[in-house]
Amino acid sequence: MIKPQLNLVLAAIFFLTANLSSFAQDTASGIKPTEAKLIAVLKSDAPQKEKADACRELARIGTKDAVAPLAALLGDEMLGHMARYGLETIPDPSVDIALRDALGKLTGKPLVGVIGSLGVRRDAKAVKPLAGFLQASDAEVLSAAARAMGKIGTADAAKALRDALPKTAAQNQTAICEGLFRCAEALAKSQPKEALAIYTQLNSLPGLPHQIRTGAMRGAILANGKPDLKLLKLQLAGDDYLLFATAVRTTQEIPGKEATEALVSQLNQPAAADRQILVIQMLGRRADAAALPALFPMTKTGAKPVRLA
Repeated sequence: MIKPQLNLVLAAIFFLTANLSSFAQDTASGIKPTEAKLIAVLKSDAPQKEKADACRELARIGTKDAVAPLAALLGDEMLGHMARYGLETIPDPSVDIALRDALGKLTGKPLVGVIGSLGVRRDAKAVKPLAGFLQASDAEVLSAAARAMGKIGTADAAKALRDALPKTAAQNQTAICEGLFRCAEALAKSQPKEALAIYTQLNSLPGLPHQIRTGAMRGAILANGKPDLKLLKLQLAGDDYLLFATAVRTTQEIPGKEATEALVSQLNQPAAADRQILVIQMLGRRADAAALPALFPMTKTGAKPVRLA
């Protein structure tokens, strides 16, 4: 009895499956839809879910043939993000052309998304059109352009961002700075002078938030391929506590006795307890025994918090 019943169940399943759409049939049975079928779904009146699934699959198997159908959806409020998902992984250069072309046709969130996709693809040819958005009245568009240019990370992108920074309203400068930090990281190995110029500008421009100044100081100390110990010592001896603390923390990324000696030299200077403790804690993290002769006497005299540290 079990076998006939099983046959009836299987026959019913087969009958139901045969009446589904071809795309749903392929997906349900585990057969991967071909690119042509997926493109046909995008061009049809299929439900949003099926079109989104087609975009997702085209991200995996899509070729140049899928670029135009996907690009046609970039302005769609509901499917634009899935169209970009499908486009971003297609290696053909026609994707970059389609995304750049869309910049002049879209506004709002669809435009923000396309700008982000150009950053994901690191399209160097997009730098010039993206630079035009760095003074946009829409803060989201401006921020997206700055981040995308940072991901592209070329010297041209860095120059456009550096030129834009002084002209940007204070409330939008952080986005430009984020793009510049990304550029500096990308250029640090191949063009260290360019990276250093970025960090110098970020550290010297008045009015920028303290986290930007301190991040730029760390970058400047490390930017030239080898640590700038002169700049490190200058900040350790400086009056600006935030830059002092940054210099101390940066020594964790600088191996060797010279960085240890720079820290130890601060223990011999009159300084507030909070500064001394910060230096002592970093010497502990560095675990360099060369610091012990300077640390031993500090366990016996001075403020209790310093002795404990």
